[in-house]
Amino acid sequence: MMTVEVLVTGRPLTADAERELADQILLALTTEESAPDAVLESARELVHVVVGQPGTWATGGPSPDGAPRYLVRLTVPRSWSNDRQFGRHIVPMVTEAIAATEPDPTRLYRDPHCVVQIVGLREHCLGTLGRATTSTEITRLMTRGYRESGERPAAPAGSTVDPICGMRVEWATARFTLTHDGVDYAFCAPSCRKVFAEDHAVA
Repeated sequence: MMTVEVLVTGRPLTADAERELADQILLALTTEESAPDAVLESARELVHVVVGQPGTWATGGPSPDGAPRYLVRLTVPRSWSNDRQFGRHIVPMVTEAIAATEPDPTRLYRDPHCVVQIVGLREHCLGTLGRATTSTEITRLMTRGYRESGERPAAPAGSTVDPICGMRVEWATARFTLTHDGVDYAFCAPSCRKVFAEDHAVA
């Protein structure tokens, strides 16, 4: 579950431009070549992108030609944000999505006019379905369709498939692994590893 708030200042954006920006970010955050469609569809249900223009914004010198500045705040479970790789992956992804809506897509890489902040919420401080939920429960919601489908794609040599979300994981770079009943498993994220461990009562 992720909420993305994008504040934009500079020349006013039309409603269509705001929608394009929101759609670009949503698409970037919920597209992964090796992820099953069922997981991506569930992820889109749990990712919310809000774009707005504040009435007042004070910062440094003006952008060239009144070009917009962006302040992006992503709110996610703290267990996600505690992983350094999360920020290293998400910040460029969001910046690229925003840059794609600009007349000059390279501007945000020359000037610090797109600031991305990642805010991690403690467990039980995020909720849906009328109750507080944990990061593990959110992972279960996002992957339920895949897990219940029985779909298990074959993995190319040197890789495996995360048994929780169906993502392909390269053994050479796998950071989250677990052995159960003599079988080695690799996971795309610690939350998938945790779901598997809980489901299989692995310490």
